[in-house]
Amino acid sequence: MSKDKKSEDEVGRWMTSVTKPVDNRSREEILARLKNDPRLKRPSPIRKWFPAGVAAAALLAAGILIPSMMDEGRDMSIQDAATEHSEDAAQMTAESDSRPESGAVEENSALSDKGPEETADLYSANLSMSGPVIGAVYPDKLEGLVPFRIGLVEAANVIPVTFLISEETIKSDFGGDIPGQVDLYNRYAPQIDEEGLGFDDYHPYDGTISGVDGEVTLNLTDTHSYDIASAAIGAFTESVQATFRTEKSVFLMEDGTPAEFGQVGPLPEIPPDKEGAVYFAYEKSDGSTVLAPDRHLDAADAAEAISLMKDRTNDLYKPVVPENADFTVDLPVDADVLTVSFKEPFDFNGMEEQDAAKMIDGMALTAAEYDLRIRFENAINPPGGYRLEETLPLPAGPNGINLNIDN
Repeated sequence: MSKDKKSEDEVGRWMTSVTKPVDNRSREEILARLKNDPRLKRPSPIRKWFPAGVAAAALLAAGILIPSMMDEGRDMSIQDAATEHSEDAAQMTAESDSRPESGAVEENSALSDKGPEETADLYSANLSMSGPVIGAVYPDKLEGLVPFRIGLVEAANVIPVTFLISEETIKSDFGGDIPGQVDLYNRYAPQIDEEGLGFDDYHPYDGTISGVDGEVTLNLTDTHSYDIASAAIGAFTESVQATFRTEKSVFLMEDGTPAEFGQVGPLPEIPPDKEGAVYFAYEKSDGSTVLAPDRHLDAADAAEAISLMKDRTNDLYKPVVPENADFTVDLPVDADVLTVSFKEPFDFNGMEEQDAAKMIDGMALTAAEYDLRIRFENAINPPGGYRLEETLPLPAGPNGINLNIDN
């Protein structure tokens, strides 16, 4: 017998010798014991419920609030939308304050990199191809150039920008005709590289634009998105007003019917750009800084507007006038020159050159909002290019950029 066969026989004999278990309980007895075993009981489900009073209160609140909200949505005015737009934009800007600043280049550094001999006659209109110049574009430096002003958008905030187009380009595009603002917009707005300049891709508007007798008509497409939120409505209306600022704007749909915005109903006409704004520094998301008007401060006059330039009114804008600048503002009686008189000699050498330029340009632009030129008294050592012993000319616009068109 082999060794393996012997092992199998031993295992078989062991298994036959083991006593077989026997259960003499009846089937009913086994089932009864299983039913009473607590380990096999299913736990009771936990039910979530609300008291009847709470449920009734919720239904009552819904019945009251929903119609009220619908009525308020129908009655919202453009001013309400603009106010909410400002608050939404402030929140977005506050959230972006933590963005990294490494690699950020000031767009207005072109002037500060030049020596006094290179900038003596420039004011701040250094017509650089690299982007926005410092603050204001003055008309006496526009020989051979045509300004085209447009309201660009960045994070729902509207920034007026003045593009500078050569007269040769204008003649080539329009022949002997003198183009109006609508003509300039339809021709050049589609060619602006907004994102390349640190703005949102916003223009041209989603529709067609025509103009006659001081009235601009925008026929919007059915697919436009300018009414998706109050911030969008505010940005759209402020951009239109900044672009066609001397003309009334009317809004229609493609079929010629009045344009209706979801939150405000029929969109009313936008009057020409209202008088008054206070200029501040605005930092874009790419880290560069431009000058931007705050039109929500409602200054009583130009003197109050200039005084407000030292205050930080919200998180969107930073003052361009230092707090220690002690001055008075004299309004003209029969002239068009506003005078800023410093009580003590104000030395611009105490500021960075680009900050000094922003201060001067911002004050000149703020005065220009009231159709006033500005003159400084008791100010010394201005940055290169500024002659503060003279009244500054009325700026042609803020944030100048050369627009190089390849025909």
